[in-house]
Amino acid sequence: MKKSNSISSKSKNDLKLTDTEQSSILDTLHDGVTAYEISQERRISLASLYRYLDQNPKFKDQFLKAQERGIKTLVEKMCVIFNTETTGLDNNELIFLREKKDWLKWLSPRLSSLFVEKTKQEVKQDTTLRVTWEDTPDLIDVGATDVTPTPPKE
Repeated sequence: MKKSNSISSKSKNDLKLTDTEQSSILDTLHDGVTAYEISQERRISLASLYRYLDQNPKFKDQFLKAQERGIKTLVEKMCVIFNTETTGLDNNELIFLREKKDWLKWLSPRLSSLFVEKTKQEVKQDTTLRVTWEDTPDLIDVGATDVTPTPPKE
């Protein structure tokens, strides 16, 4: 019986990217291309790309910022589409365009801090009313005799 290979063994083909390749990936992300599409284009697995990001925190920060800007780019592209004349589109194309818009509306706040959904803010309030009396009140003595009344207005 043949012994199976260990699934926890390290791959000998760890991903290595040059500065030029990293810059190219970041530029592509800025254009609104997804990490999946980049991995397909470069013929690397998505898991290898994410593993590389985990091993290189500086590049990971740049990668995440580029993804955020890519989302902004996608939103801007959708704005251009909505600002152009859409009378030449048939019903299926309009429905697909609406679905893309809804997907971007859902995705944008999850990937970018620029797009935040309206949230209901909960304010903690103390709804109890406490009434206390002091031992020596600073109240006016109504029974005082030296009170001078104010003259009536003419």
